[in-house]
Amino acid sequence: MCECFPKMRDLEDNYDHEDNENDMEYILECVLMEDDGSDEYKELRNNYNSQLTQSCKCSKGVCSDLAECPHGGAYKYSSNKSELVLKSNNSLPIFECNGSCECGINCGNRLVQNGPRRDLEIFDSPLYHSKGVRTTVNIPQGAFICEYAGELITKTESQRRIEVNDSLGYMNYVLCLKEFASEEISEVTIVDPCRRGNIGRYLNHSCQPNCQIMAVRVECPIPKIGIFASRDIHALEELCFHYGGEETRPKTGSCKICLCGSLNCSGFMPNTEMNL
Repeated sequence: MCECFPKMRDLEDNYDHEDNENDMEYILECVLMEDDGSDEYKELRNNYNSQLTQSCKCSKGVCSDLAECPHGGAYKYSSNKSELVLKSNNSLPIFECNGSCECGINCGNRLVQNGPRRDLEIFDSPLYHSKGVRTTVNIPQGAFICEYAGELITKTESQRRIEVNDSLGYMNYVLCLKEFASEEISEVTIVDPCRRGNIGRYLNHSCQPNCQIMAVRVECPIPKIGIFASRDIHALEELCFHYGGEETRPKTGSCKICLCGSLNCSGFMPNTEMNL
């Protein structure tokens, strides 16, 4: 169930001055595209301005336990108890506790809403010949990296922007997250951090990534696109995720070459086209 409420956030993000050469407007979380007057936009705006009304009444710090909390079950504490991490066998939709819940801000089910992890840095990646993101400390499997934040856009607007980027030879940052229910697409979230975004836009693609993306809902029915460590990551490793999710086979047409260099590299960027 959803109702309309004003949004209130208190995120911690210290990466807004990491890349001074870029003219991107740095934002803490996703924002709406400009109103184009379409019915698609109106539906997107209504969802963006809605709030999930389910709340928990936990008062004993048991929000990480699905049996105790209606939102819990996705996270656990790392082996050294230093931070919350995603459970390796989690197959549940991720709903974090929110401002309507009776638990405290330090409950075991608030992670993505707190903003990106510390000790990340934007650097010049020698592998990709572009900007990239790396960690300066070890990161455990399942740890939250950052949100892939940008403009929330409609399908029509995403197609328009991709066509413009391709015609001008610009980098394309549009990311489409598809959620499935019974093998059918149930929800589609499209984010473009080209004009407005955060540190998440600098993570490069890899055919053998050390990170994965997950849909995470806090207060809004539109999920945050959370980036999590898919394995233990060592200090100074570059952070990458697979831009195509499960899709690894490129389509026909023109295609961009993949530079990841992994043993199972497809040779081409996902969701682009190549001449056969």
